[in-house]
Amino acid sequence: GYSILVRLYGDLIEKTGGVAQGMSGSPVYVDGRLVGAVAFGKTFNDPHYCFLTPIHNMLKLIDMPVSRSGDWLPKGTGLMAGGFTPMGMEYLQEKLQAFGLEAVAGGGSGSESIGSLEPGSAVAASLMQGDLTLGSLGTVTWTDDKGNVLAFGHPFMQRGECNFFMNKVWILGCIPNMQSSYKVGNIGEVIGTFNQDRASGIGGKEGKAPASIPVFVSVSDTGRGQNTAVRVHIIEDEKLVPAILDAAVYNTVTKTMDRNGGGTARLHFEISGVDKDKNLVTIDRENMYYASEGLSKLMNLEMVEAANILSQNKFEKIDIYGITVTAEITDDVQVAEITQVSTPKRDVKPGDKVPFEVTLKPYRGAEFTKTAYFTVPKNHPGGKMALNVRGGSSLAWAQKLLRKQQEEGMPVKEKEAKVSLGDFIKKMNEADKNNELIIDLASGVPSAMQAEAMPEAGLAGILQGTPYKQKKTFDFIIDGDKEIVLNVDK
Repeated sequence: GYSILVRLYGDLIEKTGGVAQGMSGSPVYVDGRLVGAVAFGKTFNDPHYCFLTPIHNMLKLIDMPVSRSGDWLPKGTGLMAGGFTPMGMEYLQEKLQAFGLEAVAGGGSGSESIGSLEPGSAVAASLMQGDLTLGSLGTVTWTDDKGNVLAFGHPFMQRGECNFFMNKVWILGCIPNMQSSYKVGNIGEVIGTFNQDRASGIGGKEGKAPASIPVFVSVSDTGRGQNTAVRVHIIEDEKLVPAILDAAVYNTVTKTMDRNGGGTARLHFEISGVDKDKNLVTIDRENMYYASEGLSKLMNLEMVEAANILSQNKFEKIDIYGITVTAEITDDVQVAEITQVSTPKRDVKPGDKVPFEVTLKPYRGAEFTKTAYFTVPKNHPGGKMALNVRGGSSLAWAQKLLRKQQEEGMPVKEKEAKVSLGDFIKKMNEADKNNELIIDLASGVPSAMQAEAMPEAGLAGILQGTPYKQKKTFDFIIDGDKEIVLNVDK
């Protein structure tokens, strides 16, 4: 395809500092006939010049990549974000970089109703709606009496077939900028769906809203007595969902904490969907986290991993229909370290339930003791049995065992087991938690028991542990590890 170079002038152009981001899609008429839409301008050049996308290209919405050098910017590439804190905006920018996008703070959302879209109307293609908004502002180029809409005059993300929210927009003003001026506005009500995102523009239809994922986030800072609840809808996009979810939760957490630094957090998330056979698929997980700095980022890692597993797995498409996230945060250091492990029963038999007294030292607190149990495997061949007693947040034991495996070599399975999405979900739901006390065979599965329970090699297998692992959950994070040896009489 080709573009049309034009020079624009007039009072409005002078007031806005030239062609601005958000003007993309503005219809341009010659002798009363629609020629095309404002699309591209050159960075750091005369802002009165821009390129138009011919209207006949937009009407076809041909999926053709347009080759342009890196200093040509679509006049609408920037996203407008509403409801984000300064820290939240900074984090959002980090997440968007991977998609070649950037965002500026907008005015929020609007609810006032205005008339139908027409050529020249402000419009937005949005990725997130609700208490937080994220979308790209542009201008309507063309409409018809059937509700069809063409806008932007250039791609938004060039996704081809897509499902973006179509929103009305209230323009608050235009901010001049050395690189490229841009419009600022409120993203308003959803009025339809953009279902085409092509080289020559975006297209869609007024009326029905796109399918989306409802997300509820609730965060409490128990020390400050502050609570924040956020409800948003995120578009169904396999690549974008984890990043946008991450940014939304991070923003809610930092808004509630209203501070930098660390502390202890308890986070519970549930991500639900259905597979191709309409069977329910759910990752439901709770964990505790501590960090002296960067708690808001650390506590999101498992949640983002779960979203990635469901939305981007290689096995099958999962339609996510709901995400719920709840978190409690405190300044307190709710961490205790294992200092000693003992048992009154050193000589045991297969099948015995062995008690262990575990001494724990909390941060700036007095030591206390908790009791945990381990059942000796019934198929244990007898002899020495080394056990590792550890906290769920401890990794030192894993590093030691990994080094030992590398030195001694690990037996290899004759045939790799076939894994499924269900296996990944099961591992995620059952993975060790930071607030668990865990007792397991210290050196992996003895050779005599490997036919029944062959471990995975490497760090993944070490962290997974053996089938004989036993766990007990507490209301604080447990760190450290100790090893104890029992004698198994066959």
